[in-house]
Amino acid sequence: MNTQRIFLALAILAPGFTPATAQQRDTLTLERAVALAIDNQPSLRGFEAEVRAADAGFRQARAGFLPSIGFSASDTRTGGTIILSPAIPPTQRIYSSYSAALQGNLTIWDFGKTSGRVSQNSYLYDAAHGDYASAVEVIALNTEVAYLAFLQARRVVTVDEEALATTSHHLVQARAFYMTGRRPQLDVTKAEVDSLNAEVNLIQARNALRIARLQMENTMGVHPAADYAVVDSFTVPATSASLQEARTTALRTRPELVAAQARVEAGREGITAAWGQHLPTIAAFGGYNWTAFDFPLFSHWNAGVSFTLPIFQGFALDAGVELARANRDIAQSDLDTLSEGVMLEVERQWLTVRAAAERAVATSKLVQESRENLNLVERQYAAGVATALDESDARLTLSNSEITDIQAQYDYRTALIRLRRAMGLSVMPGPPPR
Repeated sequence: MNTQRIFLALAILAPGFTPATAQQRDTLTLERAVALAIDNQPSLRGFEAEVRAADAGFRQARAGFLPSIGFSASDTRTGGTIILSPAIPPTQRIYSSYSAALQGNLTIWDFGKTSGRVSQNSYLYDAAHGDYASAVEVIALNTEVAYLAFLQARRVVTVDEEALATTSHHLVQARAFYMTGRRPQLDVTKAEVDSLNAEVNLIQARNALRIARLQMENTMGVHPAADYAVVDSFTVPATSASLQEARTTALRTRPELVAAQARVEAGREGITAAWGQHLPTIAAFGGYNWTAFDFPLFSHWNAGVSFTLPIFQGFALDAGVELARANRDIAQSDLDTLSEGVMLEVERQWLTVRAAAERAVATSKLVQESRENLNLVERQYAAGVATALDESDARLTLSNSEITDIQAQYDYRTALIRLRRAMGLSVMPGPPPR
């Protein structure tokens, strides 16, 4: 997160997008959009807190290897009737007592109880970091998909603008032909209908573009008031991995699986730590004490070794072991269930990528053939061979094929993004070494 925050601090001068000058608009790239989403999504704060909590739990467990030292002091005032002996009358006295102590304890050997807790919390830290990495990947995925959807909507607007310009030109041409007597009134009417339809399509496309922009900004968590330019540069690395290779990669790198496996290991270490409660603990202790009824205080010291062995704790220790085993079994069940889900997701996305790639190739050819067909029909119409209906159908076919091709190209890129996410191919670093 530190690197991302530094990047944002250098790239963004104020919240949202603020133009550097009145003449130059700010620009939004995919990398910047993802960084904004990661920095602004409130859900990540919870995962960050879980990582900090797991790290604190690890340090707390590790403290069992270190000595504990404490200091205490007291000043006690005592008053009342004091009877020293039957021969001496009772007297009323008030006196003070002072004490101070410096004590230390160190566990010498506890037969794996502390080391088990340390290992358990270390795995829990790895699991928390895996959850955080998974959350970041989901945010990045949603941002990339929203960014692609905006680019797609913008290209559809371009196609509809070109279609409107073409139909407007055809309307002018039809009117000219009608004025010279080369074409009937029906051609003019047909051209006017085509132009109006193109205008309606453009209105719808522009509205879809505005909605796509809102969705992209909502994903980023930023709603700038100023205008900005979105860079149409989005290269998704293609993958040539086989289905088996994709599965293997997902099992090895998918952060959810890494986290689930870490929880299984934490459960195993938890069993070790729980069973260790049946075993004795050997510890060393020592201290220095100062006591007296008045200053100066008199000092003495103590030191020794203790041996503690639980004999009977009301079956609490056996219940703790069984609880640890149940938690381990739950973690293993979650891991197995998640592994099956990941394998299904990888296979589905792998097949989707293959189908999307084939569809993208086919739609590219469709656009090429439709453009050639329109050129031919336009020449025939100008020569009086083709009708206005033929020319309109050819133009509509080209416009639809271009939109279909845009959808196919972006579907392919979206499928690649989702496959990479399913395989766990992320730039998120692993947990820092301990």
